[in-house]
Amino acid sequence: MDTPAARKNPAITNNPTTPADPTTPTAPAAPPHAAALTRTIPASRSPSAGGRTAAVGRMAPVAVAAGCVALALVVGFGPGPLRLPGLPSSGTLTYWALPFAHLVGRIAAVGTIGWLLTAAVLLPAKHGAAGNGSRVGILSPTARRCGRYAANAAALWMLATLVELLFTLSEISARPAGDVLDVSSLRSFVSTTSQGRALLVVAALAAVIAVIGRTVTTTTATGALLAVAVAGIVPPILVGHAATSGDHAIAVVALGVHVLAATAWVGGLLGLLTAVRLPASLFGPALRRYSRFAAGAAAVTAISGIAGAALRLGGFTPLWDTRYGLLVLLKAAGLLAAVTLGGLVRRRVVAGLTVTTPTDQTGTTDQTGTTDQTGTTDQTGTTDQTGTDRTTAVARFLRIAGVELTVLTATVGLAVGLSRTAPPVNDALVPDDPTQTLLGYPMPPPVTAARLATDWHIDWVFLAGAVTAALLYLAGLRRLRARGAHWPLGRTIAWLAGLLVVVVATSSGLGLYGPVLLSVHMSQHMLLSMLAPLPLVLGAPVTLALRAMRPATAPHRTGPREWLLRTLRSWPVRILTHPLLVTANFAGSLYVLYLSSLLSTLMHNHLGHLYMNVHFLAVGVLFFELLIGTDPLPRRLPHPGRVLMLLAVVPFHAFLGLTIMSTSALLGSGWYDRLVRPWGVSPLSDQRTAGGIAWSFGEIPTFVVLIVLAIQWSRLDERQARTRERRIAAAGDVDAELDAYNAYLAQLAAGPARRTPSAATTTSTATTTSTATTTSTATTSRTTSPTPGDETNAEAETSG
Repeated sequence: MDTPAARKNPAITNNPTTPADPTTPTAPAAPPHAAALTRTIPASRSPSAGGRTAAVGRMAPVAVAAGCVALALVVGFGPGPLRLPGLPSSGTLTYWALPFAHLVGRIAAVGTIGWLLTAAVLLPAKHGAAGNGSRVGILSPTARRCGRYAANAAALWMLATLVELLFTLSEISARPAGDVLDVSSLRSFVSTTSQGRALLVVAALAAVIAVIGRTVTTTTATGALLAVAVAGIVPPILVGHAATSGDHAIAVVALGVHVLAATAWVGGLLGLLTAVRLPASLFGPALRRYSRFAAGAAAVTAISGIAGAALRLGGFTPLWDTRYGLLVLLKAAGLLAAVTLGGLVRRRVVAGLTVTTPTDQTGTTDQTGTTDQTGTTDQTGTTDQTGTDRTTAVARFLRIAGVELTVLTATVGLAVGLSRTAPPVNDALVPDDPTQTLLGYPMPPPVTAARLATDWHIDWVFLAGAVTAALLYLAGLRRLRARGAHWPLGRTIAWLAGLLVVVVATSSGLGLYGPVLLSVHMSQHMLLSMLAPLPLVLGAPVTLALRAMRPATAPHRTGPREWLLRTLRSWPVRILTHPLLVTANFAGSLYVLYLSSLLSTLMHNHLGHLYMNVHFLAVGVLFFELLIGTDPLPRRLPHPGRVLMLLAVVPFHAFLGLTIMSTSALLGSGWYDRLVRPWGVSPLSDQRTAGGIAWSFGEIPTFVVLIVLAIQWSRLDERQARTRERRIAAAGDVDAELDAYNAYLAQLAAGPARRTPSAATTTSTATTTSTATTTSTATTSRTTSPTPGDETNAEAETSG
């Protein structure tokens, strides 16, 4: 429990006699070596610090050289620049410079994300007070140095991206780089092509990190820059070769996840090598945290890479029959080697740094006043065996991690070369139908109820998300059960049922016919925004996460549980969960989408339909969380306000449905006019069906929510009554305020003739003295309802 006394005296927090809250996990006592956060021996005093720094300084150039060699081999053995008689050519310089500019930008992005990840997540931070009184994580000197390294890498990332933009224009226009180096050509390229806009956005984001990265001092600011850096990875993926493959939405998502996971994996390793000069008491926990993170990142990298390769190759034969397949095999071999080396680090090095000692290389004193000599030289001048083992473990980490970083960087070079290689083309898979080109799959047969139920078109993004959410929920439930804590079965059933509705809405026949028929498209959005959120919010996933996750252990002051709490208290969450904004978003999103040209724009975009589904699911979850949810939020309306909030949106859905049914203009005409659908009703008739669905669908969910609100309101009153009874019992079965109020009512009932000064004296005595004798009316009025002030206090206690 975080009390003012505990903050003043840290020893109170670790007192084993302090009672703990049985409903929340308690942090284990901080080991004595946590004092190394505030007082450690400087790196210059460590006899091996200089050797570690020199080793790290040699690793980086070797790793970069490995990536350059791998890319040079791919480019050198490639087809060479295209030269046709009588046609212009971009030339040899562009052929070589473009992939190497891409490689430099990729390595710089890896460094930027890796150093920011190390500073914000991996390295321990100290607690400090913010201007509003809340606590923030203060970066250590090593973490601030990582921030400066990230700023330098971001500046290199920006320059490499601008060079890549120039040579991309040279390649696309088939002109030498010197001929396109003018303002008009560059402006035209950026304003008219998606590749130019994507590269310009990346350069702008990198410039922001380069400017701000040198000044960050808190983990929150560093985490925000980390989010900006991750966003800088995305734009080139959206316009790359994955966007032109079959099932382009899945291919783009798989490539994006693959690149982000690999970048965080490699970058985190680079950041740890930078922090290797830290004492073992700090470096060991950072390495353990990265080891768990790297294992997950490697698994995601492998799964997403396999999915992407399967979409482009279409089988196993192209793996050894084509140049593209051979590069995929080489890249897979590099990742497998890196995973093996990472396993060696986890088994041999992390175990060597796990040995706990009272203090490691610190000048602190224990509670007896004597200085602990663990990790320092003893009276004979020899080094403690524990300190020697840890030094050996760090040296072993440098050797293995250096090789792993070199292998991963070479794999990055192969990945850049792979992005410059055309995948094999199967003429049988090339669509010759414009409708198939738009949809990504052939036009389905005429829609029937049976086909909507049985003809599934898997949306792998939502299916993978639903399976992951279910597994995480069950893992949290298992952890609670292991601690003997209770979790209602109904919440688990509700969560799994909500995920099932999401999968049905996106991957069944609804997902197959959604882009073809507006009525099915509307059904998807109604299910995602009004039906699926109901059981999802009743599952209380945030509450389960807070109860299941353990507090961070020393020397780390923050972990997943602390990050989640900080997110719930942050100003973006306060804005996003404001009742007015949530209500306007829930009621207005459908109007903005269906009554404007946005529908056609998003349907033509590869990820537009995916974005629409995610948006409506998120908006519905926020809306119903404010109404019937139990997870902690910055603010909640009282139950009468929730009823008004629910009833306020009902007319908007009905009016939208009537508007769609009565309009004579085709909604989304830019999309539906291009689809060649040889069966079924006309698009305008189907549009009227969609309007009817929007008009009638909200009745049942609204009725269910009203019932749930009534039940929750009744239970709240019962909890407040029980709380009041416990408070009265604790005070000796005396409620002075209620006694005084009842005496006042008795005096009013007696009439003006009996309002004597003695009665007033009795009332005053009943108010100020709990042992005063009350009238018989006050005695029999114990069941009188509490005052509004009492209701407010009871509700506050219940919420607390």
